Amino acid sequence: MSDFEVENIPASATGVSEPDLLGVGEEDTMQREPHEESTENELNDFSAPSTESSNGDAIRNWREKREADIASRDKADQEAKKKLQEAAVKHIDDFYENYNRKKAQQQEEVKREAEEFLRKKQEFFSQENTTTWDRALQLINEDDADILGNRDRSKFKEILQRLKGNPHAPGA
Repeated sequence: MSDFEVENIPASATGVSEPDLLGVGEEDTMQREPHEESTENELNDFSAPSTESSNGDAIRNWREKREADIASRDKADQEAKKKLQEAAVKHIDDFYENYNRKKAQQQEEVKREAEEFLRKKQEFFSQENTTTWDRALQLINEDDADILGNRDRSKFKEILQRLKGNPHAPGA
């Protein structure tokens, strides 16, 4: 027989004994009568379940309590999430409501200003008994500083004032 071949040799024949984890040897289980085995199991069943049932009840109670706690936390989280979503929707709706209201007000104001500007423009160009120079002088603020940006504007104002009201002036 080679080193790698394994032969079924009983442990007692090799001199090496395996630990008996169950507390019962192989020979003992085969030689016992069925009545002895059932009595021993019944004794073990009576002692083990009392310990296991108390541990099992405690574990079962703990698991039930833990599951109930988790369920209540999940429910609270869902309610908080729902409230947060409702608040977010409300804030978004309020934002767009305010935005649209301000936008409409802005559009009305711009429209009103545009109409006012066009009306003034039409009045400005349709003035009777005025020359181009009269209208140009109206656009210039006479109270402004005469010197602006190192440029003397006083001579220009004097020229416009001399041309004012002269229908025979060039470009009138």
